[in-house]
Amino acid sequence: MAGKTISAYTDEETARLVGQLAKVEHRTPSQIAAAALGFYVRLPPQAHAALRELAAMDSPEDMNLMLREVTRAINRSAYDAALRTAAPQVREKYGDTLRTEEDIEAEAVRLTARRPPEVRRRTVHPSTRVADSEARPRSRRRR
Repeated sequence: MAGKTISAYTDEETARLVGQLAKVEHRTPSQIAAAALGFYVRLPPQAHAALRELAAMDSPEDMNLMLREVTRAINRSAYDAALRTAAPQVREKYGDTLRTEEDIEAEAVRLTARRPPEVRRRTVHPSTRVADSEARPRSRRRR
């Protein structure tokens, strides 16, 4: 994709955080900055003004509250998008059989339940006529 290079000045802490995030995400600081700018410029003017007001208040508690709320909204939107993407596949596989929350929950439990391990048959030794597990009791002592 063709793009344009722009530069920005930021404080040391933000630059450090961008560097850390770039390492974790295996991206460049430029890619992190481009994503952040792309998000910010698409916000409405009221959001820009509110962000400036929060920054001017210099209240870490208020800033953290705002960040949590934004994070919730982003996660909720991503979840809704994933549901819209998965819905046709679910309908194709299950049709209209999952009509209630109970139907959905029961199917989720069925799909995620661990299957019990196969039960081993106990063999009986011909000379003792006792099951192997009984013929050789296990020691309860731990090593």
